[in-house]
Amino acid sequence: MTLKSYFTVIIMAVALNAVVDLTTMNWTPEIPEWCNSTKKQYLLKMDQACFTLHHINKHTKQDIELWGQSSKCQECPMWKFALIRPASTAVVVVNTTYPTLFQVKQNELTVCNFSYQFGEFGQYSMNASHEECSGVELNNHPANIYLPLLWASVAIFLVLVIWGLKCVMQDRYIPCHLSNWLPGSSTAEASLLITDSSAQQANQIRYRIRCLDTFRGLTIILMIIVNYGGGGYWFFEHSPWNGITVADVIFPCFVWILGASCVLSLNSQLRRALSKQRIFFSIVRRSVAMLVIGLVLNSLNNNNVKTFRIPGVFQRLSFVYLIVALIELIGFDPEDNHRYAWFAPIRDIVCSWRQWIIVNVLVTTQLLITFLLPVPGCPLGYTGAGGLEKNGLYKNCTGGAARYVDISLFGNDHIYQRPTPRAIYDTTLAFDPEGMLGGLTCVLTAYLGAEAAKVLLAFPANKQRIIRWLLWSLLTGLTGGLLCDFRINDGPIPINKNLWSLSFALVTSSIAFCVLTILYVFIDVLSWWSGAPFRYAGMNALLLYIGHVFARPLLPFSWQPLASTHAAHLSMNLTAAAVWILIAFVLYRKRLFFTL
Repeated sequence: MTLKSYFTVIIMAVALNAVVDLTTMNWTPEIPEWCNSTKKQYLLKMDQACFTLHHINKHTKQDIELWGQSSKCQECPMWKFALIRPASTAVVVVNTTYPTLFQVKQNELTVCNFSYQFGEFGQYSMNASHEECSGVELNNHPANIYLPLLWASVAIFLVLVIWGLKCVMQDRYIPCHLSNWLPGSSTAEASLLITDSSAQQANQIRYRIRCLDTFRGLTIILMIIVNYGGGGYWFFEHSPWNGITVADVIFPCFVWILGASCVLSLNSQLRRALSKQRIFFSIVRRSVAMLVIGLVLNSLNNNNVKTFRIPGVFQRLSFVYLIVALIELIGFDPEDNHRYAWFAPIRDIVCSWRQWIIVNVLVTTQLLITFLLPVPGCPLGYTGAGGLEKNGLYKNCTGGAARYVDISLFGNDHIYQRPTPRAIYDTTLAFDPEGMLGGLTCVLTAYLGAEAAKVLLAFPANKQRIIRWLLWSLLTGLTGGLLCDFRINDGPIPINKNLWSLSFALVTSSIAFCVLTILYVFIDVLSWWSGAPFRYAGMNALLLYIGHVFARPLLPFSWQPLASTHAAHLSMNLTAAAVWILIAFVLYRKRLFFTL
């Protein structure tokens, strides 16, 4: 059976399973409901539901109280939601993003504890007395917030299929059979970007690597969707503190691709016999340019020099690019491939021993500062969210050493003032997710991307590349999982995007290795997909990122949604992403590419 047949069977099985799921799913559309109480009527908004608690005991004068807290808040005290008198009712609006922890009390005595995941626009009720509580009853079915995502996915899939059929009609479809993967096959190198190992030793890669451009384009489009609101979905928002969402993975993947592109670019320049001095000045120029762009973008939100934010996305990219490019430039030796020939199976790693030493020194420095630097008023090695965490015991310790270092370098007024833990943990301190300390482990993310590029350069066969990328994905994923004990809030180093923890760097790099492998197989090996339209966005990622920041408040990129629903927000955000893809396509057709 050919490789194409295997994939066809898998796709058919997934499609059959999807059909079964669709026949049993909740098809209730998103229509805002009213939450009625004895005092007022409240129109529910996105991610809200109505919960009614009945105090059914008529023969007592004792009131009961409803307390609650989001399950996402780690070891946080509960908030008092309502006080219910005997034979009366309380109506509260609850959030549906995460499960809610509840406690019913009477005179400081707990009547019952329970946790419940509410659905958007749903109507729920429960009976309680001074002795017991009933179960939560569903009075009106919630909306299925994932229906808009389903229809959007179907539309995107159809577009890609139509695009693929277009390629077939134009005779661009080149199937790759299982025999192409076997060693010694005469067609094994048919899909390679370079012809053979000797050519790989002497010449630069002749063509752009389509899967890498596609991966970059996919990340920049997802970044645009997330920055524009992500349809209001929780997984398109950053985690409040520990944990990982789709939004958390996008920037690390972009950093990872930056590292890969850096190695390929340096290899190309060195193969053209450019002097290292000239390349050095080019690296510094690009790094400074990214730093300046980042500061300019920060000024859009606040141009007051007294409270101007200094760290940022481009600032971190500037720092990471400078470090990775310089250590690669210094450590590159064209004779290493011959000197370490006896380590041929791992020559991509052995030839980079100098660079790996520097990267490990940076990571070790980050760990030592994080866990051993004394922070006034905070326990040694504290990496929590502060605020309500641990019942407010370390309220002013958000981020621990990471925040302390940033304040020491930039000052409290020059870092991010609205961090993600503010909503859940009720923090009041400023904290910057692109701070200095996290930049050290961010270098590891970029250099793991550089390692993926070195696999491309060192191993000419498809099978060699795919096996090594998958091994890297497995190694980094398992190591990152062990560091956080494969849980959100456990392990010696929890997975945390705000801190760019070591476990976060490893897990996101694992995802990047896996995604690149999949794209490489479908795009560069099997030629089932050209990478369009994301490849066009990937070839002008710089312009799209800068442009989407400036154009965010303008039509057709955003407008006032007609309803407070996921469908209304998702349609707006996907429209904006589609417009940017169209702009990237026009630029591609005109051969206009903007780089630093």
